[in-house]
Amino acid sequence: MEGLATNGFQPLPGCALLRIQGPDAPSFLHGQLTHGVTALGDGQAAPAAYCMPQGRLLANGVVWRMGNDGLVWMVSRDVAEGLIKRLRMFVLRARVTIGLDEAPRVWGVWGAGAVPAPLHRAPAWSRASIGGADWIVAPMSREDRPAAWRFADAAPTGADAAEDDAWTALRLAGGWPWIQAASQDLFLPASLDMDLNGTIDFAKGCYPGQEVIARSHYRGTVKRRMAYGTVAWSQDTPAPSPASDLYPAGDQAGRPTGRVIESAVHRGLLHVTAEITLADWPAMRYAVGAPDGPVLDLRAPSGTA
Repeated sequence: MEGLATNGFQPLPGCALLRIQGPDAPSFLHGQLTHGVTALGDGQAAPAAYCMPQGRLLANGVVWRMGNDGLVWMVSRDVAEGLIKRLRMFVLRARVTIGLDEAPRVWGVWGAGAVPAPLHRAPAWSRASIGGADWIVAPMSREDRPAAWRFADAAPTGADAAEDDAWTALRLAGGWPWIQAASQDLFLPASLDMDLNGTIDFAKGCYPGQEVIARSHYRGTVKRRMAYGTVAWSQDTPAPSPASDLYPAGDQAGRPTGRVIESAVHRGLLHVTAEITLADWPAMRYAVGAPDGPVLDLRAPSGTA
């Protein structure tokens, strides 16, 4: 990604760790998330989402096993408490406890000088304990620029702290936005390419929204996809909030034609992941916030180029 420091790290206080524990924890969470968890090994994590019965997203993040009867699910902090309350509603007689784990701090780390060497060529979602910290290889990791989440108390060494939202921008450039409170119950999983990137396991059993999601996938009726774009942006101007509108550039009478999923500002550049309509691509030019707003340099959605 242009402008990214060679080696760097960013503390991620916006990430929360949900701890799901008990003898029935694996089977319980397996029935709630879009990705299977009962077959996860100790050395791996997986992308996973949680949906409304209508198929719209309430959260997404990363899930992994912690011991024989425990799991951790990393999500956006501003949705964590609501998720805990909702999941507890479905526990019933299952031997499961659900709570927030505040013990480890979460860091986003990138670069060969900051990410441990054993992880440089490891596949995405690999887990390891190295140097007193737990690591998960991020999906946007590359051999020439490894990237990983790090869980520990102290900051990593061998890198400089990012001065802005560098990690978030890197994650968005890799096509991995997260659902936040402002975007809950707005997007279908296909709008975040979850049917393409492994977040949805179409071979697993039922979970909330499964019927709607599977029907759309197998019938080929997906009409909206995710695109990634950038535009010059002042460091003093906040990034557009999730669910903000995108407009047809220059069309003063135009109605919103897309929505921001997540955005971040890094070194004078706005990074945006957005939901757009496939029928509009590639003719449409998208402006941020208003028809005469900054125009995104947008990449094609998955499968269209």
